[in-house]
Amino acid sequence: MAVTPTTQQQAVIEHVDGPLLVIAGPGAGKTFTLVERILYLVTDRGVPPEQILVATFTEKAASELIARISHRLLSNNIIVNIDEMYIGTIHSICLRLLEENREFTRLKKNFTIMDQFDQSYFFFQRLKVFEDEAPLSHLSGKKNLSRWRQANMLCSWINKLSEELVDPDALMGDPDERAQAL
Repeated sequence: MAVTPTTQQQAVIEHVDGPLLVIAGPGAGKTFTLVERILYLVTDRGVPPEQILVATFTEKAASELIARISHRLLSNNIIVNIDEMYIGTIHSICLRLLEENREFTRLKKNFTIMDQFDQSYFFFQRLKVFEDEAPLSHLSGKKNLSRWRQANMLCSWINKLSEELVDPDALMGDPDERAQAL
């Protein structure tokens, strides 16, 4: 049974001039519309697959999208290497771009991306070094946190500082000893 796009969905499918923001709730047909848009771009507009990027927030959504795009293209006898498209989570796409363009970065061949657990474990293994620099109790206000909780807290603070691009010299010059501890 073929599904016909609504007028609004058709407008999204065929939109090619500039950015487009689509706001839709659950069950509104976002995935259907994206799949149809990709089909339209590849077949009607001649867009090369490697110029298509679709980012999702979850692995489950990315897998569903890839499966549906593959099925839709095959059902129309369109042979496209879907691996050439950039479809996945924001993180997986960024990792792919880093890997594909590593020669333009300072990254070594065997670089790795740390997930939340890896980061916390990194700090856990080095808590003594950090504690020697500044007591971690300054950050939490508590003296009896487990080592793992201290590592998680430190990881959280470091990530926040990194995201906010906080200048380390500014922290050292701050009169608050918590800022200096960071």
